[in-house]
Amino acid sequence: MRLYSFNDFRYICYVEGKDRAIEKLFASLRTDKEIAILNKRTQKDTINIENVYKEYLRGINGAEQNNI
Repeated sequence: MRLYSFNDFRYICYVEGKDRAIEKLFASLRTDKEIAILNKRTQKDTINIENVYKEYLRGINGAEQNNI
């Protein structure tokens, strides 16, 4: 799994739209239900893109630790 920089992450969200970008980026890290919840939280603007990126990094780090 590729680790995106914050600028790459923001660009993907800009081009794809937040909801589709989140689905793409979190597809291998979270379940569909967790992705739907995250999308709802971002649409209501209760969390911003920086917090979504932090969640993405936690998922990447967790996935790497599981592969060891």
